[in-house]
Amino acid sequence: MLVSAGCSYVLLGHSERRTLFGETDEDINAKLLKSLEQPGLKVILCVGETLQEYQSGMLESVVNTQITKGLKGVDASMLLNDRIIIAYEPCWAIGTGLVATPAQAQHAHVAIRSSLADMYGADTGVSESVRIQYGGSVTPDSAEELISERDVDGALVGGASLNADSFTRIFDGATTANSKKKGTGCSGRIYQPLEITATLALATTNALGESPVWSVNDQCLYWVSATEGEVWRWNLIDQPHRRLLNTAVGCVGLLRSSTPGSVIIAAESAILTTSMINPGGNPNSPMPDFATGPSVLCNRPDQMSTTRPNDGRVDRFGNFVVGMYNQYHRAGATTGENNAGLFRLNSSTLQWEEILDYRFRVSNCICFSPDCKTMYFGDTPTRAVYAFDYSPDGPLTNRRLVWTMPSDMPGGPDGAQIDSNGNLWIAVTGANRVVQLDPSNGQIEMIVHLDANPTSLTFGGPELDELFITTRAPNGGGLYRVKMPYGVKGLPEPEFRLGTPYV
Repeated sequence: MLVSAGCSYVLLGHSERRTLFGETDEDINAKLLKSLEQPGLKVILCVGETLQEYQSGMLESVVNTQITKGLKGVDASMLLNDRIIIAYEPCWAIGTGLVATPAQAQHAHVAIRSSLADMYGADTGVSESVRIQYGGSVTPDSAEELISERDVDGALVGGASLNADSFTRIFDGATTANSKKKGTGCSGRIYQPLEITATLALATTNALGESPVWSVNDQCLYWVSATEGEVWRWNLIDQPHRRLLNTAVGCVGLLRSSTPGSVIIAAESAILTTSMINPGGNPNSPMPDFATGPSVLCNRPDQMSTTRPNDGRVDRFGNFVVGMYNQYHRAGATTGENNAGLFRLNSSTLQWEEILDYRFRVSNCICFSPDCKTMYFGDTPTRAVYAFDYSPDGPLTNRRLVWTMPSDMPGGPDGAQIDSNGNLWIAVTGANRVVQLDPSNGQIEMIVHLDANPTSLTFGGPELDELFITTRAPNGGGLYRVKMPYGVKGLPEPEFRLGTPYV
Protein backbone atom coordinates (compact mmCIF):
# COMPACT_ATOMS: atom_id res chain seq x y z
CA MET A 1 0.00 0.00 0.00
CA LEU A 2 2.82 2.42 0.88
CA VAL A 3 4.61 1.83 -2.41
CA SER A 4 1.40 2.25 -4.41
CA ALA A 5 0.84 5.57 -2.64
CA GLY A 6 4.25 6.77 -3.86
CA CYS A 7 6.25 6.29 -0.65
CA SER A 8 10.00 5.67 -0.97
CA TYR A 9 10.89 5.50 2.72
CA VAL A 10 9.27 4.06 5.83
CA LEU A 11 10.26 5.19 9.35
CA LEU A 12 10.39 2.39 11.94
CA GLY A 13 11.29 2.39 15.62
CA HIS A 14 10.62 6.06 16.28
CA SER A 15 10.79 6.84 19.99
CA GLU A 16 7.14 7.88 20.14
CA ARG A 17 6.05 4.54 18.62
CA ARG A 18 8.14 2.75 21.22
CA THR A 19 6.92 4.78 24.22
CA LEU A 20 3.31 5.66 23.31
CA PHE A 21 2.33 2.51 21.41
CA GLY A 22 4.55 0.03 23.21
CA GLU A 23 6.25 -1.25 20.07
CA THR A 24 8.97 -3.75 20.89
CA ASP A 25 12.17 -4.54 19.00
CA GLU A 26 10.45 -7.72 17.78
CA ASP A 27 7.50 -5.69 16.41
CA ILE A 28 9.88 -3.35 14.65
CA ASN A 29 11.87 -6.25 13.19
CA ALA A 30 8.72 -7.83 11.77
CA LYS A 31 7.72 -4.56 10.10
CA LEU A 32 11.25 -4.08 8.78
CA LEU A 33 11.36 -7.52 7.17
CA LYS A 34 7.94 -6.96 5.60
CA SER A 35 9.05 -3.56 4.25
CA LEU A 36 12.14 -5.06 2.63
CA GLU A 37 9.90 -7.40 0.64
CA GLN A 38 8.60 -4.35 -1.23
CA PRO A 39 10.93 -3.38 -4.11
CA GLY A 40 11.96 0.27 -3.96
CA LEU A 41 10.94 0.82 -0.34
CA LYS A 42 13.76 1.89 1.97
CA VAL A 43 13.72 1.69 5.75
CA ILE A 44 14.92 4.26 8.28
CA LEU A 45 15.46 2.36 11.54
CA CYS A 46 15.45 4.61 14.59
CA VAL A 47 17.42 3.73 17.72
CA GLY A 48 18.20 5.69 20.86
CA GLU A 49 18.23 5.75 24.63
CA THR A 50 16.10 7.51 27.25
CA LEU A 51 17.53 10.23 29.48
CA GLN A 52 17.67 7.82 32.43
CA GLU A 53 19.51 5.23 30.33
CA TYR A 54 21.95 7.85 29.09
CA GLN A 55 22.66 9.14 32.60
CA SER A 56 23.17 5.53 33.75
CA GLY A 57 25.82 4.97 31.06
CA MET A 58 23.66 2.47 29.14
CA LEU A 59 23.86 4.08 25.68
CA GLU A 60 26.04 1.35 24.13
CA SER A 61 24.01 -1.56 25.51
CA VAL A 62 20.66 0.01 24.56
CA VAL A 63 21.56 0.75 20.93
CA ASN A 64 23.32 -2.61 20.62
CA THR A 65 20.12 -4.40 21.68
CA GLN A 66 17.97 -2.30 19.34
CA ILE A 67 20.34 -2.88 16.41
CA THR A 68 20.74 -6.62 17.03
CA LYS A 69 17.03 -7.31 17.47
CA GLY A 70 15.80 -4.80 14.92
CA LEU A 71 18.03 -6.22 12.15
CA LYS A 72 17.58 -9.89 13.02
CA GLY A 73 17.33 -11.93 9.84
CA VAL A 74 18.43 -9.05 7.59
CA ASP A 75 21.09 -9.88 5.02
CA ALA A 76 24.17 -7.63 4.87
CA SER A 77 23.39 -6.73 1.26
CA MET A 78 20.37 -4.75 2.40
CA LEU A 79 22.66 -2.39 4.33
CA LEU A 80 25.39 -2.35 1.71
CA ASN A 81 22.86 -1.41 -0.99
CA ASP A 82 21.37 1.47 1.02
CA ARG A 83 18.01 -0.24 1.61
CA ILE A 84 18.38 0.47 5.34
CA ILE A 85 19.42 3.74 7.01
CA ILE A 86 20.02 4.00 10.75
CA ALA A 87 18.85 7.09 12.62
CA TYR A 88 20.20 7.78 16.10
CA GLU A 89 17.47 9.58 18.03
CA PRO A 90 18.19 10.13 21.73
CA CYS A 91 14.72 10.03 23.28
CA TRP A 92 15.61 12.85 25.63
CA ALA A 93 16.13 15.19 22.63
CA ILE A 94 12.89 14.45 20.74
CA GLY A 95 10.65 17.53 20.83
CA THR A 96 12.37 18.89 23.94
CA GLY A 97 14.65 21.45 22.32
CA LEU A 98 17.63 19.60 23.81
CA VAL A 99 20.26 18.58 21.29
CA ALA A 100 23.13 16.17 21.69
CA THR A 101 26.49 17.87 21.39
CA PRO A 102 28.54 16.93 18.33
CA ALA A 103 30.81 14.86 20.58
CA GLN A 104 27.81 13.00 22.09
CA ALA A 105 26.38 12.29 18.63
CA GLN A 106 29.75 11.07 17.36
CA HIS A 107 30.13 8.76 20.37
CA ALA A 108 26.68 7.23 19.78
CA HIS A 109 27.28 6.75 16.06
CA VAL A 110 30.58 4.98 16.77
CA ALA A 111 28.70 2.68 19.17
CA ILE A 112 26.17 1.86 16.41
CA ARG A 113 28.94 1.07 13.92
CA SER A 114 30.58 -1.15 16.54
CA SER A 115 27.33 -3.09 16.97
CA LEU A 116 27.03 -3.51 13.20
CA ALA A 117 30.65 -4.73 12.99
CA ASP A 118 29.95 -7.31 15.74
CA MET A 119 26.77 -8.45 14.00
CA TYR A 120 27.95 -8.63 10.38
CA GLY A 121 31.72 -8.79 10.75
CA ALA A 122 34.24 -5.99 10.52
CA ASP A 123 35.49 -7.20 7.12
CA THR A 124 32.10 -7.01 5.35
CA GLY A 125 32.12 -3.21 5.07
CA VAL A 126 28.64 -2.90 6.56
CA SER A 127 29.65 -0.88 9.62
CA GLU A 128 31.52 1.71 7.53
CA SER A 129 29.20 1.97 4.54
CA VAL A 130 25.79 2.15 6.22
CA ARG A 131 24.36 5.65 6.49
CA ILE A 132 23.73 6.81 10.08
CA GLN A 133 21.79 10.03 10.59
CA TYR A 134 21.29 12.10 13.71
CA GLY A 135 17.74 13.00 14.73
CA GLY A 136 16.64 14.94 17.78
CA SER A 137 15.65 18.64 17.71
CA VAL A 138 17.98 19.43 14.81
CA THR A 139 18.10 23.19 14.19
CA PRO A 140 19.86 25.49 11.72
CA ASP A 141 22.29 26.44 14.48
CA SER A 142 23.25 22.85 15.31
CA ALA A 143 23.09 21.06 11.96
CA GLU A 144 26.48 21.96 10.50
CA GLU A 145 28.47 21.11 13.64
CA LEU A 146 26.66 17.81 14.09
CA ILE A 147 27.06 16.67 10.49
CA SER A 148 30.72 17.74 10.48
CA GLU A 149 31.46 14.81 12.77
CA ARG A 150 33.11 11.91 10.94
CA ASP A 151 30.44 9.28 11.62
CA VAL A 152 27.36 11.50 11.31
CA ASP A 153 26.08 11.08 7.76
CA GLY A 154 23.13 13.45 7.82
CA ALA A 155 20.13 14.61 9.82
CA LEU A 156 16.61 13.26 10.32
CA VAL A 157 14.68 16.52 10.67
CA GLY A 158 11.35 16.75 12.44
CA GLY A 159 9.61 19.96 13.45
CA ALA A 160 12.18 22.25 11.80
CA SER A 161 11.19 20.83 8.39
CA LEU A 162 7.81 22.56 8.70
CA ASN A 163 9.47 25.98 8.35
CA ALA A 164 10.91 26.60 4.90
CA ASP A 165 13.62 29.00 6.06
CA SER A 166 14.76 26.73 8.89
CA PHE A 167 14.79 23.63 6.70
CA THR A 168 16.71 25.44 3.94
CA ARG A 169 19.34 26.55 6.44
CA ILE A 170 19.66 22.99 7.78
CA PHE A 171 20.08 21.72 4.22
CA ASP A 172 22.74 24.38 3.55
CA GLY A 173 24.52 23.41 6.77
CA ALA A 174 24.58 19.75 5.75
CA THR A 175 25.99 20.69 2.34
CA THR A 176 28.72 22.79 3.91
CA ALA A 177 29.57 20.11 6.48
CA ASN A 178 29.90 17.42 3.82
CA SER A 179 32.07 19.72 1.70
CA LYS A 180 34.36 20.22 4.67
CA LYS A 181 34.62 16.46 5.17
CA LYS A 182 35.60 15.98 1.54
CA GLY A 183 38.06 18.89 1.69
CA THR A 184 39.85 17.70 4.81
CA GLY A 185 43.35 16.47 4.11
CA CYS A 186 45.31 13.73 5.83
CA SER A 187 46.07 16.05 8.71
CA GLY A 188 42.34 16.47 9.39
CA ARG A 189 42.67 20.26 9.36
CA ILE A 190 40.07 22.44 7.65
CA TYR A 191 41.32 25.27 5.41
CA GLN A 192 40.92 28.68 7.09
CA PRO A 193 40.26 31.70 4.84
CA LEU A 194 42.20 34.95 5.08
CA GLU A 195 40.26 37.63 6.98
CA ILE A 196 40.60 41.41 6.56
CA THR A 197 38.50 44.44 7.54
CA ALA A 198 37.05 47.28 5.44
CA THR A 199 36.64 50.73 6.98
CA LEU A 200 34.24 53.59 6.34
CA ALA A 201 35.40 55.84 3.48
CA LEU A 202 32.32 58.08 3.11
CA ALA A 203 29.44 58.61 5.52
CA THR A 204 26.89 59.01 2.72
CA THR A 205 23.90 57.68 4.74
CA ASN A 206 22.38 55.98 1.68
CA ALA A 207 19.09 54.28 2.47
CA LEU A 208 20.05 51.49 0.07
CA GLY A 209 23.46 51.91 -1.50
CA GLU A 210 23.89 49.58 -4.50
CA SER A 211 25.64 48.85 -7.79
CA PRO A 212 29.13 50.40 -7.46
CA VAL A 213 31.14 50.56 -10.71
CA TRP A 214 34.58 52.06 -11.29
CA SER A 215 35.34 54.01 -14.47
CA VAL A 216 38.94 53.63 -15.58
CA ASN A 217 38.50 56.55 -18.00
CA ASP A 218 37.00 58.92 -15.44
CA GLN A 219 38.98 57.52 -12.47
CA CYS A 220 35.74 57.78 -10.52
CA LEU A 221 33.39 55.50 -8.63
CA TYR A 222 29.66 55.53 -9.43
CA TRP A 223 26.88 53.95 -7.39
CA VAL A 224 23.19 54.44 -6.54
CA SER A 225 20.99 54.85 -3.51
CA ALA A 226 18.16 52.77 -4.91
CA THR A 227 15.06 53.77 -2.99
CA GLU A 228 16.07 57.44 -2.83
CA GLY A 229 16.54 57.66 -6.60
CA GLU A 230 20.10 58.96 -6.36
CA VAL A 231 23.21 58.39 -8.48
CA TRP A 232 26.54 59.14 -6.78
CA ARG A 233 30.02 59.93 -8.13
CA TRP A 234 33.34 60.17 -6.28
CA ASN A 235 36.88 60.73 -7.57
CA LEU A 236 38.48 59.57 -4.26
CA ILE A 237 39.85 63.08 -3.66
CA ASP A 238 37.06 65.67 -3.51
CA GLN A 239 33.69 65.45 -1.85
CA PRO A 240 31.26 63.10 -3.65
CA HIS A 241 28.26 64.48 -5.47
CA ARG A 242 24.94 63.03 -6.55
CA ARG A 243 22.05 63.44 -8.97
CA LEU A 244 18.43 63.02 -7.97
CA LEU A 245 16.32 61.23 -10.59
CA ASN A 246 12.84 61.38 -9.05
CA THR A 247 12.40 57.64 -9.53
CA ALA A 248 13.64 54.56 -7.72
CA VAL A 249 16.70 53.08 -9.39
CA GLY A 250 18.09 49.56 -9.44
CA CYS A 251 21.58 49.76 -10.88
CA VAL A 252 24.00 51.91 -12.84
CA GLY A 253 26.44 51.08 -15.64
CA LEU A 254 29.07 52.98 -17.56
CA LEU A 255 28.03 54.49 -20.92
CA ARG A 256 30.51 54.84 -23.78
CA SER A 257 30.36 58.52 -24.75
CA SER A 258 32.53 61.46 -25.70
CA THR A 259 31.20 63.15 -22.56
CA PRO A 260 32.98 62.07 -19.38
CA GLY A 261 30.75 60.99 -16.53
CA SER A 262 28.14 59.34 -18.77
CA VAL A 263 26.14 56.48 -17.25
CA ILE A 264 23.17 54.23 -18.04
CA ILE A 265 20.62 53.66 -15.27
CA ALA A 266 17.97 50.97 -14.84
CA ALA A 267 15.23 52.94 -13.10
CA GLU A 268 11.74 51.96 -12.03
CA SER A 269 10.24 54.27 -14.66
CA ALA A 270 12.54 53.58 -17.64
CA ILE A 271 16.12 53.04 -18.76
CA LEU A 272 17.84 56.42 -18.45
CA THR A 273 21.11 57.98 -19.53
CA THR A 274 22.78 61.02 -18.07
CA SER A 275 26.11 62.66 -17.40
CA MET A 276 27.30 63.32 -13.89
CA ILE A 277 29.13 66.52 -14.88
CA ASN A 278 28.08 69.84 -16.39
CA PRO A 279 27.95 70.34 -20.17
CA GLY A 280 31.42 70.98 -21.50
CA GLY A 281 32.91 67.88 -19.96
CA ASN A 282 34.78 69.52 -17.08
CA PRO A 283 35.16 66.66 -14.57
CA ASN A 284 35.63 69.21 -11.78
CA SER A 285 32.23 70.78 -12.46
CA PRO A 286 29.60 68.34 -11.15
CA MET A 287 25.93 68.64 -11.92
CA PRO A 288 23.77 70.41 -9.34
CA ASP A 289 22.33 68.33 -6.53
CA PHE A 290 18.86 68.03 -8.07
CA ALA A 291 17.20 66.40 -11.05
CA THR A 292 18.35 68.10 -14.25
CA GLY A 293 16.67 66.02 -16.90
CA PRO A 294 18.14 62.60 -17.56
CA SER A 295 17.26 61.25 -20.99
CA VAL A 296 14.99 58.26 -21.50
CA LEU A 297 16.84 55.68 -23.57
CA CYS A 298 14.06 53.06 -23.77
CA ASN A 299 11.35 51.35 -21.76
CA ARG A 300 12.35 49.13 -18.87
CA PRO A 301 11.67 45.41 -19.31
CA ASP A 302 8.63 43.68 -17.91
CA GLN A 303 6.13 46.51 -17.42
CA MET A 304 4.53 45.19 -14.23
CA SER A 305 3.76 47.37 -11.22
CA THR A 306 4.78 44.55 -8.89
CA THR A 307 8.38 44.46 -10.14
CA ARG A 308 11.22 46.92 -10.74
CA PRO A 309 14.83 46.69 -11.96
CA ASN A 310 17.25 45.58 -9.28
CA ASP A 311 20.72 44.16 -9.89
CA GLY A 312 22.44 44.60 -13.23
CA ARG A 313 25.74 44.94 -15.03
CA VAL A 314 27.11 45.69 -18.49
CA ASP A 315 28.57 42.53 -20.02
CA ARG A 316 31.95 42.48 -21.78
CA PHE A 317 30.20 42.68 -25.16
CA GLY A 318 28.71 46.07 -24.23
CA ASN A 319 25.11 44.96 -23.52
CA PHE A 320 23.16 45.75 -20.32
CA VAL A 321 21.94 42.75 -18.29
CA VAL A 322 19.24 43.67 -15.76
CA GLY A 323 17.46 41.48 -13.22
CA MET A 324 14.07 42.39 -11.77
CA TYR A 325 12.80 42.47 -8.18
CA ASN A 326 9.45 41.35 -6.74
CA GLN A 327 8.54 44.49 -4.81
CA TYR A 328 6.17 42.58 -2.55
CA HIS A 329 8.10 39.35 -2.10
CA ARG A 330 8.01 39.72 1.72
CA ALA A 331 4.45 41.01 2.12
CA GLY A 332 1.68 42.20 -0.15
CA ALA A 333 -0.04 41.19 -3.36
CA THR A 334 2.78 38.98 -4.66
CA THR A 335 4.21 37.59 -1.42
CA GLY A 336 6.61 34.75 -2.16
CA GLU A 337 5.88 34.74 -5.90
CA ASN A 338 8.59 34.07 -8.46
CA ASN A 339 7.47 36.83 -10.83
CA ALA A 340 10.75 38.59 -11.67
CA GLY A 341 12.74 37.95 -14.84
CA LEU A 342 16.29 38.40 -16.13
CA PHE A 343 16.73 40.50 -19.27
CA ARG A 344 19.45 41.78 -21.62
CA LEU A 345 19.33 45.10 -23.50
CA ASN A 346 21.08 44.81 -26.86
CA SER A 347 23.29 47.89 -27.27
CA SER A 348 22.81 47.99 -31.05
CA THR A 349 19.05 47.40 -31.40
CA LEU A 350 17.85 48.55 -27.94
CA GLN A 351 15.66 45.45 -27.81
CA TRP A 352 15.14 43.45 -24.64
CA GLU A 353 15.59 39.68 -24.52
CA GLU A 354 14.64 37.49 -21.56
CA ILE A 355 17.65 35.23 -21.03
CA LEU A 356 16.65 33.00 -18.10
CA ASP A 357 14.05 30.26 -18.49
CA TYR A 358 12.59 30.61 -15.01
CA ARG A 359 11.34 33.42 -12.78
CA PHE A 360 12.53 34.36 -9.29
CA ARG A 361 12.02 36.91 -6.52
CA VAL A 362 15.17 39.02 -5.99
CA SER A 363 17.88 39.22 -8.67
CA ASN A 364 21.44 39.58 -7.41
CA CYS A 365 25.06 38.44 -7.91
CA ILE A 366 25.06 39.38 -11.63
CA CYS A 367 28.66 39.40 -12.86
CA PHE A 368 30.78 37.83 -15.57
CA SER A 369 33.94 35.75 -15.78
CA PRO A 370 37.02 37.45 -17.29
CA ASP A 371 36.33 35.84 -20.68
CA CYS A 372 32.56 36.56 -20.37
CA LYS A 373 31.73 32.93 -21.13
CA THR A 374 30.23 32.47 -17.64
CA MET A 375 27.61 34.56 -15.85
CA TYR A 376 26.86 34.31 -12.14
CA PHE A 377 23.41 34.87 -10.70
CA GLY A 378 21.48 34.33 -7.47
CA ASP A 379 17.93 34.73 -6.20
CA THR A 380 18.67 36.13 -2.73
CA PRO A 381 15.87 34.37 -0.75
CA THR A 382 17.20 30.96 -1.89
CA ARG A 383 20.66 31.73 -0.39
CA ALA A 384 22.30 30.03 -3.40
CA VAL A 385 24.47 31.28 -6.27
CA TYR A 386 24.67 29.66 -9.70
CA ALA A 387 26.91 29.82 -12.76
CA PHE A 388 25.62 29.69 -16.35
CA ASP A 389 27.20 29.45 -19.75
CA TYR A 390 26.88 32.90 -21.34
CA SER A 391 26.95 34.27 -24.88
CA PRO A 392 25.66 37.62 -26.23
CA ASP A 393 23.31 35.90 -28.66
CA GLY A 394 21.12 33.57 -26.63
CA PRO A 395 19.75 32.51 -23.27
CA LEU A 396 21.72 31.32 -20.26
CA THR A 397 22.42 27.58 -20.31
CA ASN A 398 24.07 24.83 -18.27
CA ARG A 399 23.10 25.99 -14.78
CA ARG A 400 25.35 24.65 -12.00
CA LEU A 401 25.51 25.40 -8.30
CA VAL A 402 28.49 27.46 -7.14
CA TRP A 403 27.69 28.17 -3.49
CA THR A 404 25.00 27.67 -0.88
CA MET A 405 25.32 29.76 2.25
CA PRO A 406 26.23 27.89 5.44
CA SER A 407 23.31 27.45 7.83
CA ASP A 408 25.07 29.40 10.56
CA MET A 409 25.58 32.46 8.32
CA PRO A 410 22.62 34.85 8.43
CA GLY A 411 21.32 36.94 5.55
CA GLY A 412 21.60 36.29 1.82
CA PRO A 413 23.85 36.85 -1.20
CA ASP A 414 23.53 40.35 -2.65
CA GLY A 415 25.75 42.11 -5.20
CA ALA A 416 28.84 40.37 -6.60
CA GLN A 417 31.93 40.97 -8.70
CA ILE A 418 34.75 38.99 -10.33
CA ASP A 419 38.46 39.69 -9.85
CA SER A 420 41.18 39.35 -12.48
CA ASN A 421 41.92 35.79 -11.31
CA GLY A 422 38.31 34.73 -11.89
CA ASN A 423 37.40 34.49 -8.20
CA LEU A 424 33.86 35.42 -7.17
CA TRP A 425 33.26 38.11 -4.51
CA ILE A 426 29.82 38.29 -2.88
CA ALA A 427 28.36 40.86 -0.49
CA VAL A 428 26.44 38.88 2.14
CA THR A 429 23.73 41.25 3.31
CA GLY A 430 22.68 40.56 6.88
CA ALA A 431 26.06 39.06 7.80
CA ASN A 432 28.32 42.16 7.77
CA ARG A 433 30.83 40.56 5.43
CA VAL A 434 31.99 40.04 1.88
CA VAL A 435 33.28 36.61 0.89
CA GLN A 436 35.69 35.64 -1.86
CA LEU A 437 34.92 32.23 -3.38
CA ASP A 438 36.70 29.85 -5.67
CA PRO A 439 33.81 29.29 -8.13
CA SER A 440 35.15 25.87 -9.09
CA ASN A 441 34.42 24.40 -5.65
CA GLY A 442 32.58 27.06 -3.60
CA GLN A 443 35.34 27.28 -1.01
CA ILE A 444 35.62 30.60 0.82
CA GLU A 445 39.16 31.91 0.31
CA MET A 446 38.84 35.32 1.98
CA ILE A 447 36.41 37.19 4.25
CA VAL A 448 36.14 40.99 4.40
CA HIS A 449 34.47 42.16 7.60
CA LEU A 450 32.75 45.51 8.06
CA ASP A 451 30.55 47.06 10.72
CA ALA A 452 27.59 47.62 8.40
CA ASN A 453 25.24 45.67 6.14
CA PRO A 454 26.90 45.25 2.71
CA THR A 455 24.83 45.33 -0.47
CA SER A 456 27.30 45.27 -3.36
CA LEU A 457 30.95 45.77 -4.26
CA THR A 458 33.47 46.45 -6.98
CA PHE A 459 37.19 46.94 -7.51
CA GLY A 460 38.55 50.40 -8.14
CA GLY A 461 41.33 52.88 -7.61
CA PRO A 462 44.17 53.70 -10.04
CA GLU A 463 45.49 50.11 -9.87
CA LEU A 464 42.08 48.42 -9.43
CA ASP A 465 43.44 46.96 -6.19
CA GLU A 466 40.92 48.42 -3.74
CA LEU A 467 37.54 46.95 -2.86
CA PHE A 468 34.64 49.41 -2.52
CA ILE A 469 31.51 48.20 -0.71
CA THR A 470 28.10 49.86 -0.63
CA THR A 471 25.86 49.37 2.43
CA ARG A 472 22.30 50.02 3.54
CA ALA A 473 20.41 51.53 6.46
CA PRO A 474 19.57 51.21 9.27
CA ASN A 475 23.00 50.03 10.44
CA GLY A 476 24.89 51.34 7.46
CA GLY A 477 24.48 53.46 4.36
CA GLY A 478 28.09 54.55 4.01
CA LEU A 479 30.71 53.56 1.45
CA TYR A 480 33.44 51.22 2.70
CA ARG A 481 36.90 50.64 1.32
CA VAL A 482 39.81 48.22 1.81
CA LYS A 483 43.15 47.67 0.07
CA MET A 484 43.48 44.19 -1.41
CA PRO A 485 46.32 41.79 -0.60
CA TYR A 486 49.11 41.60 -3.17
CA GLY A 487 48.03 39.92 -6.40
CA VAL A 488 44.29 40.60 -5.97
CA LYS A 489 42.83 43.21 -8.29
CA GLY A 490 39.80 43.81 -10.45
CA LEU A 491 39.14 44.15 -14.18
CA PRO A 492 38.16 47.30 -16.06
CA GLU A 493 34.38 47.75 -15.99
CA PRO A 494 32.80 47.43 -19.48
CA GLU A 495 30.80 50.29 -21.02
CA PHE A 496 27.39 50.13 -22.66
CA ARG A 497 28.16 50.56 -26.38
CA LEU A 498 25.10 52.50 -27.51
CA GLY A 499 24.45 51.92 -31.21
CA THR A 500 27.55 49.74 -31.61
CA PRO A 501 27.28 46.05 -32.42
CA TYR A 502 29.46 43.82 -30.31
CA VAL A 503 32.61 42.39 -31.86
